[in-house]
Amino acid sequence: MALAGRGSPMMLSYSLPCLLGLPLLGVVAIALGAPARRTALWVSVLNCVPAFLAFGVVLRQGEILFGPEVTSIREVFPVQFRLAMDGLSLPLVLLTLVVTLSAVGVARAEVKRAKEYFLCLLLIGLGALGAFLSVDLFYFFSFHEVALIPSFLLIGIWGQGDRTGAAWRMTLYLMLGSLILLLGLIGLVWSAPETARTLDWRVLSETLRANPIRAENQFWLAGLLLVGFGTLVSLVPFHSWAPGGYASAPAPAAMLHAGVLKKFGLYGLLRLALPMTPLGWKEISWIIGVMLAANILYLGFASLAQRDFRWLLGFSSAMHMGTVFLGLIGGTVLGLGGALVLMVGHGFSAALGFAVAGEIGNRTGTTWMQDLGGLAQRAPKLWFYLLVAGMASIGLPGMANFAGEIMIFFGAWSAHPILVGIGAWGVVLSSIAMLRAIRGISTGACTAALVTHQTADLNGVKEVWPFALLTFFLFAIGFIPNLILGPARPVLERILQP
Repeated sequence: MALAGRGSPMMLSYSLPCLLGLPLLGVVAIALGAPARRTALWVSVLNCVPAFLAFGVVLRQGEILFGPEVTSIREVFPVQFRLAMDGLSLPLVLLTLVVTLSAVGVARAEVKRAKEYFLCLLLIGLGALGAFLSVDLFYFFSFHEVALIPSFLLIGIWGQGDRTGAAWRMTLYLMLGSLILLLGLIGLVWSAPETARTLDWRVLSETLRANPIRAENQFWLAGLLLVGFGTLVSLVPFHSWAPGGYASAPAPAAMLHAGVLKKFGLYGLLRLALPMTPLGWKEISWIIGVMLAANILYLGFASLAQRDFRWLLGFSSAMHMGTVFLGLIGGTVLGLGGALVLMVGHGFSAALGFAVAGEIGNRTGTTWMQDLGGLAQRAPKLWFYLLVAGMASIGLPGMANFAGEIMIFFGAWSAHPILVGIGAWGVVLSSIAMLRAIRGISTGACTAALVTHQTADLNGVKEVWPFALLTFFLFAIGFIPNLILGPARPVLERILQP
């Protein structure tokens, strides 16, 4: 096995498999009887060490690679376990590590069937990391499917409300989306010359640049990838699984799915659809424009009608995906960079929002906004993080979502001024819905729900740190978006190269 890192030391290449190995060891340890929450927490913390080493290599060299350059069984079994990290996958790996750590920190140790619960949380994080790091399309697809299975279990077993219906609806939608995506991936591979077919997306991308797919075939392949990845992202009209799924999920599961797994679809479009089917992507851009406008307006107005805070977060999370798609069709590095920043910012803000909603539900017994007046008086720390999550969601300047949205609007203005206007109107709808919710929950006299349950505030560092960690990254990226754009810019420029 030959290891390469574009000049990086050989040992640092092993940091990539360590990112997957540590969660896997944690899963095995929990299954064998180790303390569930403590093991999951320590694994999530320790996984930051190989990540730190890998990040350093990527920032210095642009890429780090682990995997076999040559294998004697390639002709028999062309699937190779290869991992890579560059400026595009780095921020998504960071997002996965931070949200996984925060989700485990928010989860309560006394949950029923704790072993299976924390095992599922680690498996979601493991699957997401594997999908973002995989070079081979077989593992790229398979790791994401691995992450979906524990998501369904968490909703179906530990969820609330109509958890069974939400879990099945989510399962059917995402299975169908994955099937269509699989067809699109197979189509990409078979579109390459017979002697150059490979599952390595790096080689496949260069092959299809040198031997472009026919324009009419690009149209259909781009359409398959859009429907497949778009279903996973909750793009209208493939969205109806998302709001109910997030509202019914336990808070850590909603944090991981809305904050991390949803970004797999957007990452796949950036990594595969745009560079490999550029003509087809341009040809269907008007269809994407209609769909993203529906995401922004339809889901924006739907969010205004919500009275349950979890449902509001679910609709709001799906609505913001429309703005990301606007960046993807803008045709500029600025627009793509804004889409990436908003992907990461939305991941942190959605995770923080669902974490706050989960704490409110646990401490009051309800998330109905009309029953939650007076939270600022009763639990000021919890109210503060509610305010941070809400302000990040609506794009307050100085926070990550604002940085991404403003870059998308400027990057897409010359090509799609009408859609930029719709996106700006979406900011208005989101602001009305979220500010009304914050006002209703925070102000006024303490309601029966808060008084009856003797609602306690977040108590000490032990309970506050997951919320503070997410808040830190929201502000850090908001003030210094170049933390993401710096390493990602060369990759984004290559994506747009003719």
